[in-house]
Amino acid sequence: MLIRRNYMKTIANCTPKEFAVQTVKITNRIKAYADGIKKLKESAEDGERDIFSIVSYICDGNIDETMEICGALCFMDGEAFANLNPENGDEDGILALVEIANSPRCIRFFTTVLQLQKLTKML
Repeated sequence: MLIRRNYMKTIANCTPKEFAVQTVKITNRIKAYADGIKKLKESAEDGERDIFSIVSYICDGNIDETMEICGALCFMDGEAFANLNPENGDEDGILALVEIANSPRCIRFFTTVLQLQKLTKML
């Protein structure tokens, strides 16, 4: 059994109230961010519409906002997230993001939200 020395709070392991409050904060940050990705995809040539241009946008052209969103997923600000260093005993922020992305709680919640969005468009 793996025992974690430090326990990072994330949206995957927080209380339902914390989840709701933090999700609203994250949603507000992601809206403009997602719009940037949509514009990137729309303006790209067909051959450039790949994951590499999106990764470049996320990890290069928009790194500060990326860190803010990652931090919000882990109940911290972007600078704190950006400075996590597992070699110094800090939790691994990248591993925390992977755990969030694979969390049945998060997957089911956001899948349901997308389904509700489609339903409301049909009304």
